[in-house]
Amino acid sequence: MKLVSAVCHHGGAGTTAAGLRAGKPTIIVPFFGDQFFWGNVIEKNGAGPAAIPGKVLTTEDLVRAFEFVHRSETKQAAERIRNAMLNENGCDEAIRAFHSHLPLSKMHSHLESTDAACYLLTDYNLQISRRVARVLLIGKRIEQSQLTVHPTREWLTVYDNRIHIPFHGLVKHSQKAAVDLVSDIVTGVQQAIHSDTWQARSYNIAEGLVKGLGKSIGHLCVGSVSLFGELTDVLDAAPSFYDPYK
Repeated sequence: MKLVSAVCHHGGAGTTAAGLRAGKPTIIVPFFGDQFFWGNVIEKNGAGPAAIPGKVLTTEDLVRAFEFVHRSETKQAAERIRNAMLNENGCDEAIRAFHSHLPLSKMHSHLESTDAACYLLTDYNLQISRRVARVLLIGKRIEQSQLTVHPTREWLTVYDNRIHIPFHGLVKHSQKAAVDLVSDIVTGVQQAIHSDTWQARSYNIAEGLVKGLGKSIGHLCVGSVSLFGELTDVLDAAPSFYDPYK
C-alpha cells in the first residue's frame, strides 16, 4: 500500500475500513445502501471530500476530489484514524458504542424500572411495560383505549422539507406509456375506418399499434432509469434515520 497515496471506491463498509486501516485518504462514490453513510463519516472526519453520488459524478468532481485527498491535513486525518483503529479493541468499542446510544430514558417503564416500556398512558404522561398495562387493565384502572404504542425513537419520514416517493417517476412514465399506447391504437383504428381497402385498414391499425408500443417502451425505459435515481436520492438521505449527527 506504500505505492498508493489514496483510494477511490463505492463506499462499502469493508472497503472503507480497509482503506482507513491502511491510513489512506478516501474518495467515496456511493450508489446504494450504507455507502452514503460511510461517505458522510469520511467527510466529517476530514479523511476525504464529500461523497460524490455515482449518478452525478463528473470529471471535474473527480479532479477536485483527487486534489482534496492529496492535502497534508487530509493525509493526517486518515493516519489519525488508522492509528486509532490499530490501537483499539473493536469488539469492546462496538459494545460500548451500542450501549452509549441507547435511549434509556425512553426504554424504562415509569412504574417498574426493570421492565421495558411498551405503552404510553397519554392521560398521565406515563410510559409503562406490558406487564404493568395488563395489571392496570385487569384491575380496571384504565381502559384499553387509553393505551398507545410507545416508540423509543421517532423515525423521520420527511427530509429536505419534502416527501420523496421513490416510484413517482416510474408511475408517471407508466401512465404516459398507457396513454400513448391507447391513443395511437385509437388513431390507427379511426384511420382504418376511413380507408377504402382492407390492406390500408390493416396498415393503419398495425402502424398505430407499432407507434404506441414504441412510445410505451420508451416511456417505461425512462421510468426505470428515473426509479434508480429516485432510489439513490432516498438512500442518500437514509443516514439521517440512524446518524443523529448528519
